Amino acid sequence: MSVRFFRFGNIYSLEHITDMNNMCSRYIISSFLLTAVLTAALVVPLVVAQDSLQVYLRDGGKAMLNKEFGEAIKNYNNALRFDSNNVQALKNLGVSCSSLGDQKKARIYLERAYKINSLDPGLNNDLGVLYSGEGNSNEAIKYFEMAVRLDTNKALYLTNLGQEYFKANRISLALPVLRRAQELEPDKGVIQYTLGNCFAASNSLDSAEFYYERSVANGGKTSQLFYFLGSIERRLGKMDKAEQSFKQALVYDTRHRDCLQSLGMLYLSQQRYPETAEQARRVIAIDSADYAGWILLGTAYTLDDMPERADSILKRLFAVDSGLGFQMLDFIATESQKKQGKPKE
Repeated sequence: MSVRFFRFGNIYSLEHITDMNNMCSRYIISSFLLTAVLTAALVVPLVVAQDSLQVYLRDGGKAMLNKEFGEAIKNYNNALRFDSNNVQALKNLGVSCSSLGDQKKARIYLERAYKINSLDPGLNNDLGVLYSGEGNSNEAIKYFEMAVRLDTNKALYLTNLGQEYFKANRISLALPVLRRAQELEPDKGVIQYTLGNCFAASNSLDSAEFYYERSVANGGKTSQLFYFLGSIERRLGKMDKAEQSFKQALVYDTRHRDCLQSLGMLYLSQQRYPETAEQARRVIAIDSADYAGWILLGTAYTLDDMPERADSILKRLFAVDSGLGFQMLDFIATESQKKQGKPKE
């Protein structure tokens, strides 16, 4: 038996009421489903884009670590498709382009990043490196100083600033900055190398030797480091140590002309004339227009009683420039008096 509710003008059955409730439920469920679909349609692309951006940033970073800068550029350009103002991508594009020698593009990317976030210390440091490479010390110092102001505890920024002060011959400013960098990273060879350069420029030879030796002890393995160390040791009269340092420099760069010339001069001071001539010949083999090498060779031949060879070189120098010939004659006179144990008048 059905249950009925009677009312004038309308008759409602229980079945009818149930159908209406079902219709309302279906309507509500459909509305929820539609809202969910629309929300998903908006959110999913955003999530995918964000994921893709992070993947490209990650892969770009890996490529940079492996020094695959062309691959890094591809990844960071793809990252910019999802976020055209991504500072990390712009900054690393600048660094990658600079590493590949394209300074024009590097500047464009770094300046774009700088307009977005001028308070990024790493970005200021990168711009400093760019200007330093171009030989513009004033601009480089400006950005390095800002990097240090923004992050006072980053040894890299302090070191770069100290190096740039040194290049600009502002030694009094370089020393405290580099000492602060050393406090942060006491075993960093490049910091000690730059401190050595500063003390050498200030004619503080003992301090220069100390820091160069510390740089070597902390892994410094460059021809320039050993050449500078040898030069200081030679000036301090430590000839045996200087010889070994010069030879070590030549292990890393067999064509280091200044080092070859210095080693030849050391041998000349010890009256080791055949070895002097050997170094001078190596200099000339690298650059036949290196007249300091010719003068050294001619002097070695003269003092080693090889007048014909010496005269041939002297004629060659006079043919190029009479001033060079007179330099050789004057140098021979000076070294001859040293050989005889008499001071030059």
